[in-house]
Formats: sequence, C-alpha cells, structure tokens
Amino acid sequence: MKAFKDNVQKFFSLVQHYQFVDAVDKFYDENIISTDNNDEPVKGKENFKNRVSHFVGNTEMEKLEMLSSMIGDDLSAAHWHYVFTNKMYGKMDYKQISVQRWKDGKIVQENHFYNLGY
Repeated sequence: MKAFKDNVQKFFSLVQHYQFVDAVDKFYDENIISTDNNDEPVKGKENFKNRVSHFVGNTEMEKLEMLSSMIGDDLSAAHWHYVFTNKMYGKMDYKQISVQRWKDGKIVQENHFYNLGY
C-alpha cells in the first residue's frame, strides 16, 4: 500500500504544479477512460493526452489547490479548487472532485465532477 500511496502522491504533485501532460505520460494507462460529469468519455491515452494538451495550450492557470484527498485500495480521489482563464470559456473559478481507479500503477479510469454554474 505504501508504494501505491507514494505513486498517487507523485501524481497529485504533478497536477498541483500544472504538469498535466507529464502526469498523463507517467501515470495513465494506454486504455484510460476519462469522463467529465456526464459528457461522453474520452477513451485511450493518445486521445486523452490530446485533450489535456489542448486545455494546457489554451489556458492560463492562476490557482490550483488541493482541498482534500483520499487514497484507498487501487482508488484515489481529490477535491480541487481551480482558477484559470481559458480562451474558449473565459475566467473560471470552480471546485472539482476527481476520482481515479488504478491498476498496475496506472490510472485506468478517471471521473471528474464539477458544476460550472451554466
């Protein structure tokens, strides 16, 4: 469990330091399935990495704070506070819960839950 917890903490650290693409490269499985709220899931590491790269390329981060986290058997979750300006969406300030299911040291499923007030 300690090795898993250390791995998750390294993942969380990359996210906290806006190193989203590095996090994808190091911690996501080739067959990742990632879903935002009820949107269609993004399937496959390359598709997911393209989405993350597009977000990073069009976003100026102002703040990313982890409010809390949990780590269990092959499961991690974090409550984040994001503040950023995105070229498509403008300034965003919201809280998000992200849950990851892990297998063999890689994230195989991830779900993000947030309300943007639309």
